[in-house]
Amino acid sequence: MLMGSPEVTAYDLRFRLFHIPVRVHPLFWLFMLMISGQSDDLQAAAVFVVCAFISILVHEFGHGLSSRLLGQEPIGIVLYAMGGFCAFEPGRISPIRRFFVLFCGPGAGFLLLGLVLGCRYSFGMPESLVAQEAFGDLVFINLIWGILNLFPLWPLDGGQMLGVLFGMASPSHGMRWAHVISLLAAGALAVLAFTYNQWFMAFWFAYFGYINYQVLQTLHTASRFADDGEWWRQ
Repeated sequence: MLMGSPEVTAYDLRFRLFHIPVRVHPLFWLFMLMISGQSDDLQAAAVFVVCAFISILVHEFGHGLSSRLLGQEPIGIVLYAMGGFCAFEPGRISPIRRFFVLFCGPGAGFLLLGLVLGCRYSFGMPESLVAQEAFGDLVFINLIWGILNLFPLWPLDGGQMLGVLFGMASPSHGMRWAHVISLLAAGALAVLAFTYNQWFMAFWFAYFGYINYQVLQTLHTASRFADDGEWWRQ
């Protein structure tokens, strides 16, 4: 998920894996702790945070390693409050290759999910409570979050993939249509989540709707058809 790079802090965790630099912003740990839903069980909360760290790191390495395979070297991976992103060296990449790199993020998570389920059915459910919690968290994160990441919501991977497809169909207006669809989808999902009292999800979808609205406003201002009054049809 691409949301912009957070500021560097003295508390960032830094390491390299597969020759790709990784930086973990301190807000990543705090945010994952908040959404763990385990405020009364520190052990379960810690297990969730570790599983989220592993899962999101695998997701971003799905982007990074697939990009390297196609000849575009990743600059680094950053994990922060809203998830993470993988930055790449400047350069052009074909739409089909970009679509593939985008899909490889959630795709890597689905592979991790398959590995976890394969171990479960090969060796049985572990007796350790920590291991059982880790199994449940890894399944939830890589299945549910992976599916959500494929929703047509920019800047999630699904929204960016939609932008690639629309951009191929209409280089001039494809991204505008992708943001319109992202805005409508985010609004509908926010209302649905609100209806079922899923306050965090409602806020999350509403936030994505807001940033897509902001992008559309920027595109509208820059468009030569700004005075048309029906810019969304251009």
